[in-house]
Amino acid sequence: MRISMQILADRLRQNYPECRLGKMSEDMNLKRPLFYQNGTEFRKNKVYIARTDDLTLEQLAEHGDNLILAVGDFSEMDILPDGVGCFPQEANPEVLFNTTQRAFDAYDAWDERMQSMALSESTLKSLLDASYRIFHNPLMVSTTEGFMVDYSSLMDTLPEFQEILSHNQVSVISCSEENQEPFAVQHYQDPVTKRNNLFVEIYDKNRNSYRVILVEASRKLKLYDEYLLQHLAKYVQQMLERYTVVQEDISYTLDRLLSNILTEESIEADSLESRFENFQWKESHSYFCMNIHVSTVDRQNLTVVRFICNRIESLMKGSCAFLLHENIVVYVNLNDYGKSLEEALESVKQFLKDSYLKAGISYSFTGFRSLKQYYIQSRIALEEGMKRYPLRWINRFEDIALDYLLGKCTEVLEPEVVCSRAVLDLKKYDQEHKTDYYLTLKTYITCQMNAVQAAKKLFIHRSTFLYRMAHIKELVQIDLEDPDQLLYLLMTYRLLEKTE
Repeated sequence: MRISMQILADRLRQNYPECRLGKMSEDMNLKRPLFYQNGTEFRKNKVYIARTDDLTLEQLAEHGDNLILAVGDFSEMDILPDGVGCFPQEANPEVLFNTTQRAFDAYDAWDERMQSMALSESTLKSLLDASYRIFHNPLMVSTTEGFMVDYSSLMDTLPEFQEILSHNQVSVISCSEENQEPFAVQHYQDPVTKRNNLFVEIYDKNRNSYRVILVEASRKLKLYDEYLLQHLAKYVQQMLERYTVVQEDISYTLDRLLSNILTEESIEADSLESRFENFQWKESHSYFCMNIHVSTVDRQNLTVVRFICNRIESLMKGSCAFLLHENIVVYVNLNDYGKSLEEALESVKQFLKDSYLKAGISYSFTGFRSLKQYYIQSRIALEEGMKRYPLRWINRFEDIALDYLLGKCTEVLEPEVVCSRAVLDLKKYDQEHKTDYYLTLKTYITCQMNAVQAAKKLFIHRSTFLYRMAHIKELVQIDLEDPDQLLYLLMTYRLLEKTE
């Protein structure tokens, strides 16, 4: 990778603070260094390491687009010519050569890593994080409407960016000119962070527009940051194109088929198998459904919705994602994906977290006749999970199933009307007589009717516990040997806990 004189000059100043440098070009045209041999002609766009004794003043003035790094005394020259650097007499030319090589090595290694990551399964965040040593400032990728697609991990530690991250939204700045050249760099000051930023506008294959943003945070922006940002933006574009592969008609039709099944009142079940056969989805395959909550603002932005859908599909092969009503619905064919439901969820968990998206997950199932039922199940998992566990990114139906069932019990009747009269009578008796029979029975049931464990949990002697249980059976009519009554008692306690 070619670099500019300015980039190399900044690197050399760190190792040689006493060096003197003439005006350095910002053109990214320098190739790797050579040792200058007295009398040889200069090649083009090279870095030459030389001793001052081997150079004439005419050579310094007419070295073309090369960078001359000379070790020795140029005290007779108050101002060095453009593209010339002078280093102290005691500096070792071999060490200077190696230092220069390492600068090229750093940018070559970065470029090679960007190429590799853009074509691999790497995340956008890892691409941005790997660029920190080049820019020494955080980076963001957003849609032109301001939706945060991803950002450097460093931003999580900087207080001034917390408002942006909490809303997953960056300030929308209009392009300064219409018909900008591809990858043109623009400057702006963010009104929230008050930081100077650079951005490059890019497009994926679907012509959705994005911005790669460099934020001035750790150090002042440099002129050469513009070229480096353009260079990085090409790799970000490659990665986004991989995320947002143009959907062929077949994929679009699968979206429509699934959407129609979920929205139509009735559909011929017998025809489903042949219709799904066109997409290699079989009746015997295993599937699961995911419901992803999308904010009202994001739903109105089709670019954001398309990005989320395509990103999910790229993370889970064999999935189909589409917007339905207020949520994004995803069906995953686990046979096509070739992994388990748990592995599928693990593959999208970080993306959901980074994008501040919450998901509800159904059970896995087989057959097409249950598609709508498991869609409803995943929607319930999302809605109930967001109420009960607002900090969770993923809510599985089995985690909220009992709460859902209990909620259904009290949709028509109040909990006190639904609950076991025996438990309610014990609770009332405790209030009137300052006893603990309500808790005693609850503990006995939850300890699976083990008297020793229950007494230990209540911090009472076993004989005291047995006395209480005997008195409870005198007060209320309960049969703990009856499984149905035992389940009713357990549900009663859970319902009363929810109302307390």
